[in-house]
Amino acid sequence: MDIHERKDEEYVDIHIERRRFIWISVLVLIGLLTLVVLTVNKIRDLAERVVTPEEYRPTPEVYDIQGYPAASEKLFEEFLGRGDNRLRFALLEKFLQLHRVDKVVPPYELLRQGSDWLLVGEPPFAIPPMEQWGTMVDTLRVIQREIIPRIGPVVVLSGWRTPHYNGKAGGANASKHLHFCGVDLVPQHRFTRKQLLPVLRDIHKKSGKQWNMGLGIYSGIRFHVDTCGYRRW
Repeated sequence: MDIHERKDEEYVDIHIERRRFIWISVLVLIGLLTLVVLTVNKIRDLAERVVTPEEYRPTPEVYDIQGYPAASEKLFEEFLGRGDNRLRFALLEKFLQLHRVDKVVPPYELLRQGSDWLLVGEPPFAIPPMEQWGTMVDTLRVIQREIIPRIGPVVVLSGWRTPHYNGKAGGANASKHLHFCGVDLVPQHRFTRKQLLPVLRDIHKKSGKQWNMGLGIYSGIRFHVDTCGYRRW
């Protein structure tokens, strides 16, 4: 009788251990999958943030902006000639005028998708949906009231991006460029990275919370500004 009871106890113990092993294995697998997802998103995020000037030859279609390629007004004029782009851009200009932010940067610069359009094979310009236009107003006000007074005029290298462009360029899934809230900028005046970084960080420290400002500083002198979440990287 004692022997039979011990066998039952061993049988129960084995089943408990098996279940414990299965649950531990499931938890480990979930943890690994979560880690993989977070790592992939982080890599995409870094791909967007670590942007350096690329080798290219300036042409009438491509401006040299502090060592970065930028689609020119010539290419923008060609873009306006397609479909109803000219009408839609005129409406966007009117919208920016009504909010008194049309003079902060040339409005067409806000439609530059990025400086790597040639590499990813995407159009250099795109117009965001009308329902997203309002998110750019505060971002332009931050540039106008906080950034330009400290570092002078700026050039937009990347404004609104289509999801297709953003994906091909390795942008983050939650990129503010997808909501017409974020812009990548370079100063028109000559700055070294060492000179520029303390000024940008000081702006964010003093005024960032007020504007719900996001500030990202890439390699070189390219930096990101949005007003869709207070943070800095």
